[in-house]
Amino acid sequence: MKRNIRRYLLLITIFIRLAHCTTHEAGTQVRDIDGHVYNTITIGNKVWMAENLRVTRYRNGEPIPLIEDSSAWSTSTAGAYCHYNNDTNNLALYGRLYNWYAINDSRSIAPEGWHIPTDEEIADLVSFLETNPASAQKLKVKGLGGYRFCNGGSYHTIDFNGYWWSGTRSYELYDWSSRLFTGFADVQRNRYESNYGLSVRCIKD
Repeated sequence: MKRNIRRYLLLITIFIRLAHCTTHEAGTQVRDIDGHVYNTITIGNKVWMAENLRVTRYRNGEPIPLIEDSSAWSTSTAGAYCHYNNDTNNLALYGRLYNWYAINDSRSIAPEGWHIPTDEEIADLVSFLETNPASAQKLKVKGLGGYRFCNGGSYHTIDFNGYWWSGTRSYELYDWSSRLFTGFADVQRNRYESNYGLSVRCIKD
């Protein structure tokens, strides 16, 4: 009897774990230069990180500055990162937020073998989600991290909206919708929009 109960509990445990891992490509992970390990997912024919980036150094080992002060964040013209609400308790679930200068730095914040998604890859993602809207849930794994405003450095929409950098602008996803949009912060407009703090999901080369 006890053996049957143990077997039953084991099966329940396995089922629960599988239910939480169905959006991950089994056994596939990527490690950044700081040693953070990320699960991955496959959407269409591309492999994405299933979690927001948490790295604090560029690929060559040089540090990305942490900027908590609101005024300094709004006026910075160099790469920087922060934690939502300047609270490191948000790190594990939501990752870090980065400004455009960190994204556009030639030293690269993406792990080796990975890159910031291009506009073309975002367009492919949008096209795929138009016919497979349920797949958008995969991007919501680990929480939607909101954003940091470019002017004033305030924080907004955690758990309700996710905003991620692409190669030249950004894209967003709502908690209550599978729809995906591009162009939230078009960094080509002016310098100030380069100071948005957005999440990063890298894509495999």
